[in-house]
Amino acid sequence: MTVYLFVPDGTSKTTKVPDGLKQLWPAVTATTATPGAGLDASKLTLEPQADGTMQVAYNGHLLYTYAQDKAAGDANGQGLGGNWYVLDPSGNQIDND
Repeated sequence: MTVYLFVPDGTSKTTKVPDGLKQLWPAVTATTATPGAGLDASKLTLEPQADGTMQVAYNGHLLYTYAQDKAAGDANGQGLGGNWYVLDPSGNQIDND
C-alpha cells in the first residue's frame, strides 16, 4: 500500500497525528523492517511510540497509510489538508504538481 508522511511530524521520532485522525491514518508499525526493492536500507528505521509500538520511518519521516486507499497504487490521501504526502523512493515528499 502507499505510504505517506505527515508534514507536522517533520523529522520527529514521535508521531504528531491527533488521536482523532489515527484511525483514518494508521501508522505503519513493525517489529522488524526490511526495505523493498529499490529502497535504501540505511534510511529505514523503527521508532518507539508512546503506545508501545515501533513505527516505521524512512529518510527520517514516520510512515502512515490512508484508510481510503483500497488497492495497491491508490494514493487518495495525496496532498490532503496540505499535510499528507506520498514519499518517493528516496524518501522525499512528492508534491502536488
